[in-house]
Amino acid sequence: MSSATWRSVFTYNKHTQITARAVRNSLQENQRLTAEKRGLTALSGRALTGDGTSIRYLTRKSCASSRSRIADIEAQISELERTLSSLKEEKDSIRDRLATYAYPVLTLPGEIVSEIFVHFLPDFPRYPPPIGLLSPYLLCQICREWRDIALATPALWSVISLSFREDGRFPQKLRYLQTSIERSGSCRLSLKLGTMGTSLAHKSLAVLNHVVINHFHRVEYLDLSSWSGYEFPTYTELSLPCLRGLKFGDLPEEPATPLVAPVLHQVVLHYFGGIGNSFFPWSQLTAITVAELIELGEYGYLMNELINIVHCRLSIYPAGHLSLGDITLAHLETCILENPSRYPAPSGIIATLTLPALRRFQIAETLFADKDDPVDSITALVTRSGCNLRELSITDANTAHITAYYHDAFPSTSLTFSPLDITEPFLMRWQDGPEDTESSDSDDESEGTDSED
Repeated sequence: MSSATWRSVFTYNKHTQITARAVRNSLQENQRLTAEKRGLTALSGRALTGDGTSIRYLTRKSCASSRSRIADIEAQISELERTLSSLKEEKDSIRDRLATYAYPVLTLPGEIVSEIFVHFLPDFPRYPPPIGLLSPYLLCQICREWRDIALATPALWSVISLSFREDGRFPQKLRYLQTSIERSGSCRLSLKLGTMGTSLAHKSLAVLNHVVINHFHRVEYLDLSSWSGYEFPTYTELSLPCLRGLKFGDLPEEPATPLVAPVLHQVVLHYFGGIGNSFFPWSQLTAITVAELIELGEYGYLMNELINIVHCRLSIYPAGHLSLGDITLAHLETCILENPSRYPAPSGIIATLTLPALRRFQIAETLFADKDDPVDSITALVTRSGCNLRELSITDANTAHITAYYHDAFPSTSLTFSPLDITEPFLMRWQDGPEDTESSDSDDESEGTDSED
């Protein structure tokens, strides 16, 4: 809205306030004069007053004075009534002008408003809650016109986050999920669904699975990091032709058939052991995080399979047998190797890796065997790879390897002894994911999902 328009609206409002104040003052003066006139009329119409014991006669002169004052009052009242009528007309005129004013934001085409609404949603990988300040339903509560635009904007309903924990609220939440999916039209879907710690009956979980699977053909991002896994259909082929990113929590058993996801590139796994080696199309992944329990044999398997990986975070449990031949990962730019257990690892964790594109490298010092010098091992990796290492992070560093030792070995590399600052959504630590925007399981949430229309 231009400054001239704001000044015009401000002037209208100020003039209306002044006019209303003048009307109130005129009414008060009119009432005062009317009361005075009424008193004088009563006084001049009587020759005497009193209770019979004390009588006071009005003189002819005082009666004439009262009648003259009444005439003056009537003249003033007439003038005030004319002024009052004029002010009321002016006030009505100003109100009519204000009523016809259209605020610029309300004159925007529906397509522009719809695009603004879409940008109202939180940035990926955050999800809007069912209710609250970041919920699309908030846009439905401004005015009827905006409500109609919001409900007719499919992209606004294509990003859904819900946690199913109790059977008592299951019907409302299921209806919210179904309604949002219907409103999303043909848009690609981003779903974040949780059942961890649930008390849902098996029948409810089966119904929920059925609803979700029926729309797998439109799912682009799927977050099941808080999914309990029970009743998840790992026994049948899962086809997600549009799936680009997937976060998995726990699965009750190894899937029987591979996941059909031709454009899947980013994966976050809580546990690797329950997934099975053949479930994911490993060779097409460009980003992967495995939060826990990668044994040495599984680490070797992944390093052989992730031939197109660009960003990788693996938490290694140094148990089992390490069988790792010469491996070249030509595209790997970010490599993070953690050891949450801090158990000593066998020799050769990185000895056979060649990483020519490596830019950021984080490794726990406990992943080097006692006989392997960490600085020498990392120097050999950089030399062998011919990479331009820009950031190096050494976590769980032993005090025996003082800071100066690393700085002398890598003078042109940004060196830190704390974890790297990672912002990629599929590379963050499991506990460091973006703040969940979903509302807690409160009565308000149940009411919000139940009163959506």
